[in-house]
Amino acid sequence: MTADGRTATRARRNLWEGRARVVEAAVLLTASSAAQRWISMPRWSRVLGTAAAVPDDWQGQRVEGLSTTAATLIEYRVASAVRRGARLLPWTPSCLAEAAAAQVMLSRRGTPGVVVVGLRLSPDTAGAWDTHAWLLGRHGALTGGPAAEGFSATTVFEREGGLLAREVDLSPRGATRG
Repeated sequence: MTADGRTATRARRNLWEGRARVVEAAVLLTASSAAQRWISMPRWSRVLGTAAAVPDDWQGQRVEGLSTTAATLIEYRVASAVRRGARLLPWTPSCLAEAAAAQVMLSRRGTPGVVVVGLRLSPDTAGAWDTHAWLLGRHGALTGGPAAEGFSATTVFEREGGLLAREVDLSPRGATRG
């Protein structure tokens, strides 16, 4: 086989692998959405990881300008697949469903992230609280990042052998991917 033939074969394989990731994401988004709707949170939240302490330097801090930079190619591909998979569905998956789907995908690839659940006072309703979930990779949010603005982390979920919340680098970065 010539070099051009190998390049074309590799390109086709990458295309199909990308499509398979999007289908995987759509299936996991569907399963996460169904679980969120019909199964109690304590029963299905183990896919997110184990609840852990919010790092001290995050305590009481509101999310401002959260980076959406993927640290690795795996993080980038999973985040992209979840965004693309969500667009294929006839409904809009919740932020928690997106974080759960991406966490499962990262875990299957040996690099689980950190799921964060946060609260903020609702700007629309006096005394009410808004909730939001996002998934952090090594350098920032892989899902739910832009919508996390103004939220304070109240719970983090970590997977055994995976990234810990205190290891996430949340320092500002100039460029965003995705």
